[in-house]
Amino acid sequence: MKKIFWAILAVAAITSCHRDPVSTEQGFGRLSVGITPSGDYQTKAGNADVNEFVIDITRPSDGYVKHFDRFGDMPQILELGSGEYTITASSPETKNAAWDLPIYGASTDFSIRVGELTPITMVATLQNMKVSFSLSENFKKELSNYTITVTNASSWDKAVEGENALVWADKAAVDEGKPGYFSVAPLLVKVDGYRNIDGSETHSGLTITSVAPRDHHIIYLDAKVTGSVNGVSLTIDDSVNEKDSDVNVDGWEEVPVDGGGSGSGDDDPDDPSQPDNPPVVSTAPTMTWESNPDFAPVPIENQMNVEILIEAPETVQEFLVTVDSAVLSETIAQMGGHSDYHYSADNPFVMDLINDQALVSALNGMIPVGDQLKDQTQINFSLSQLVPLILVYSPESGSNHIFTLKVTDAKGQSLQKSVTFVAL
Repeated sequence: MKKIFWAILAVAAITSCHRDPVSTEQGFGRLSVGITPSGDYQTKAGNADVNEFVIDITRPSDGYVKHFDRFGDMPQILELGSGEYTITASSPETKNAAWDLPIYGASTDFSIRVGELTPITMVATLQNMKVSFSLSENFKKELSNYTITVTNASSWDKAVEGENALVWADKAAVDEGKPGYFSVAPLLVKVDGYRNIDGSETHSGLTITSVAPRDHHIIYLDAKVTGSVNGVSLTIDDSVNEKDSDVNVDGWEEVPVDGGGSGSGDDDPDDPSQPDNPPVVSTAPTMTWESNPDFAPVPIENQMNVEILIEAPETVQEFLVTVDSAVLSETIAQMGGHSDYHYSADNPFVMDLINDQALVSALNGMIPVGDQLKDQTQINFSLSQLVPLILVYSPESGSNHIFTLKVTDAKGQSLQKSVTFVAL
C-alpha cells in the first residue's frame, strides 16, 4: 500500500463461532472474516463490527447465490454443493461521503470438493479513503475563519453536501483533525479563508487525482504574507511526506506595523534564493515491518519474524504497547507486579515500556525496553520472542491476540499501529 503521509491500516482475522450439522456426502466450507484497524478505528465500533458484515456467496457456473444480512447469523460450517465459488464480505452501510464511516470489504474465490472441509480466512480492508487536515501556525494566525469543502464528484456543480461532499464549516472541527471518508474517486478541495487583520478573503483549490482504497490524505494548509500586492497565499499539500501538490492563490498586501518592517520576517519574495513554497518535511514517527509491509494478520508459530523498525527523528519519549489477549494480558501484568489486573475485552493491559520499572526489568532481554527506547531515533522493535508464548496457554483456535504499539516523540507527535496474531 502506498504512503503519502498516510495512515496505513493493519488488518487481522476474527472468527465467529457458529456450527450447523454437515453431511459428508457434500462439499462444505468454513468462513471467517476479521478486521483490526489501527489508529483511531476500533474493532467493536460501527462498520468495523464483523458480525454486522453483509455476506454474499455465488456460484458462477449456475448462478447460485447465498446471502446473509449479518455475518453473525451465518453458520461457521456451511454445507455447499461441490463447485467453484466467490464469497464477498462488506460493511453494512456505504456512502460516497460521510463522517466517521470507514467502509471495509473483502472478496475471494474458493473451491468446494465432495467430503472435504474448505476453511477460508478473509482479511477485510478499508475500501474508502480518509481525509483530514494539518494547519500551519501561520495559517491559524493569518486567518480568523475558514471553510473547507471536499468532494469526490466529477465537478463542483455536481457536489451535494451529505451525499458526495463534506464541509468543514466549524473551525474547531478542522483544528481537532475531524476526518471525513470518501469512496475512491479524484478529490476536489477548496478553501475559503478570511484574514484576521481586516476580514479580506481568499480562495484556493486543489484536485487530487492519485487515489486508492486505504489512502489517508492529510492536506496541509499554509498561509503567508509575501509583501506583494497580492500578499497572502494559501498552500495546499495533499501529501506532506512524498508528493508535493501545491496551490498558490491571490492573497492580500502586507500590512505594515509600527516601526516599519514586514510581518513575514526576513523573507524577500523577490529573492530567488527563497522558494515560494518550501517543502514540508515530516518528522513524525514511522513504523516499517519489512516482512509484512501491510501489517496484515499473521498466524502464531513457535518461530516468528516480528521485527518492526521504528524511526523517530525527534526522539522517542513514550512507548506504550496495549496487549489485547485473553491468555497473555494477565500473564504480562503479573510479571510487572500488577496483581490487581484482570483481563476483559474492554480492559486490555497497557505496557509502559519506558516508565514502568518493574515491567521493564521483567521484560528486559525479551523485547526492547527502558533506555533501549527512550531518546532513541531508530529502534528495531522485536516481538519475535514474546508472541510465541501465547501458544503455551493453548489459545482458542481462531482467536486474535492484538498488540497495539503507540510511540510519542519529544514534539508530542504520536503514531499508533495494531499488530494482530491469530491462533490456528
